[in-house]
Amino acid sequence: MKPASAKTGMTTNRWTDSKEALDLLTRQKAIWPLLKQNYAAYKEIATKYVIAANKNIAIQYNPSRITSVTVDPQKRKAPSACLICPDNLPPEQEALPMGENMLLLCNPYPIFPEHFTIASRQHVAQNLMTPFLYYLNAAKCLSDFTIIYNAPESGASLPDHLHFQAVTSSLMPIESEFEEHLGSIIEESSRAVLRSLMQGNRSGFIIESADATEALLLYHHLRDALTAAQDRLTEPRMNVFCKYLHKQGWQIIVIPRKAHRSSHFYAEGEAQILVSPGAADIGGIIITPRKEDFDKINAEHIEAIFEEICYGEHEVRTLCEQHFSS
Repeated sequence: MKPASAKTGMTTNRWTDSKEALDLLTRQKAIWPLLKQNYAAYKEIATKYVIAANKNIAIQYNPSRITSVTVDPQKRKAPSACLICPDNLPPEQEALPMGENMLLLCNPYPIFPEHFTIASRQHVAQNLMTPFLYYLNAAKCLSDFTIIYNAPESGASLPDHLHFQAVTSSLMPIESEFEEHLGSIIEESSRAVLRSLMQGNRSGFIIESADATEALLLYHHLRDALTAAQDRLTEPRMNVFCKYLHKQGWQIIVIPRKAHRSSHFYAEGEAQILVSPGAADIGGIIITPRKEDFDKINAEHIEAIFEEICYGEHEVRTLCEQHFSS
């Protein structure tokens, strides 16, 4: 018997913590056949490792992700067709509250040993600016996990419905490698600092803050700069990674994007590689849903993909010069 309906989380404003999230995953594996099947398949997936641009990269063969990888980002979904709208959740799916505006759900198509979706209770488009403090509090409450965010045209397979993801910490190489690539300070306040992150063809920015409001202010400045640099009317293309450390506060990595997909995705015949990078890929775990792509992709392919879709060090420097006062 199901312990709680999918709508149970709608009745409370409290925040779910890491232990409750893990307990939820255990319950869902017991009663939800799709999730149980895909987590069992995840344990058997093939993974290979390469060094690309002097960085560790894991390549994962995960057939369950074919729909997410090939989705058309321009095709809008009505609320009635949205997979994470509360009214559309399958009867086996349980939801736990993340404050008054969001819900914690188990992701039935995992690419991590623990993989959750934190979804808005309302069908509103991806945009991190308004719920940024929610994003930070989710990271604090779920401090055993890393909270990732895909902006539209940056790997989000459901750009019409605001959501984050909570995933197993320390598996993405970017989580440990970033410390070697800290650049200059761009802005700072009493309890927060914004720096450049100079890591070759996946360069970007990092905010470190012990105060949520000060982190929000720095993120607001960075977002405005990225919006202007990308000439966007909507949210800039980017992937965001957030970890809360109890003695230090928040670490927020922002990797700007030049494109949603590289030319490899659109190539024909043997030249095609179906990789549609989201935060996991940018973090160093490349998801390949087709066996032929898993077999042939190599370090040179990955370097070329990142070169096409991410900011390099020169582009980060240019953005700082043009959009931040000295």
